[in-house]
Amino acid sequence: MKKIIATGKGGVGKTTTLTTVSLLMAREGKKVIVFDTDPSMNLALSFGIPYDSVSTITEDKHDISHELEDNGISESGKQILEDHSVVTPDGIRIVIMGAIQHGGDGCLCSAISVIKMLLDYVEENGGYDIAIVDSQAGPEILGRGLAAKFDCNVVLSEPTAKSSEVSRQVKKLADDLGVKDTILIVNKADSPSDVSFTAQMVGIEPYKATGIMFDRDVVMADREGKLLADAYPDSAALADLKKAKSMIETAIGW
Repeated sequence: MKKIIATGKGGVGKTTTLTTVSLLMAREGKKVIVFDTDPSMNLALSFGIPYDSVSTITEDKHDISHELEDNGISESGKQILEDHSVVTPDGIRIVIMGAIQHGGDGCLCSAISVIKMLLDYVEENGGYDIAIVDSQAGPEILGRGLAAKFDCNVVLSEPTAKSSEVSRQVKKLADDLGVKDTILIVNKADSPSDVSFTAQMVGIEPYKATGIMFDRDVVMADREGKLLADAYPDSAALADLKKAKSMIETAIGW
């Protein structure tokens, strides 16, 4: 099973990109599991699934902790996955970590630890071709070691200095964790020069970077609550996202 993580500054299009890429992979026959570790929990909603229709790991973290203490992940993993995930019509399983439930609850460390164990469980027990992690904004999740030994870090950025700086940080941390490869996707680009500019700022070779040109169709699909691939199959952004998918597949050895 291949494992990738999408990282970057908030608002750079991680969820939109991963929704489309995972959908395209699934429709080609790949078995895809996606872990939504972004507290905003927009990924399931992007597939038309209300986030409050699925129990999150953070909601049930105390029960999950007791279950893991009593039985371990090898016996509990299947049930935890089924209880905290949903399967889309295209067969994509989405596991939802969730957000902090109450003020003063502390960080998401315990929930991230559960995600790490579930990833190991899925890898050991087979059944999926690829696991995709939609990370929370910024570099924190990499500081928790979640992506250690992953196959690819998909860095999402906008062609700005601030966004590029966050991307540079997450690339460095992913390299520290031994992630095998990194590619850069520059969203909301206006020209090819935006891609080369951002690649230089982030410290990624230009041939490992690609751009998603700004496209009003993306905005419209989001406004309508529809998948871009279904609502606007001829959009320029979708054509760019297909190129990005090919770049990801090359990076992971497909």
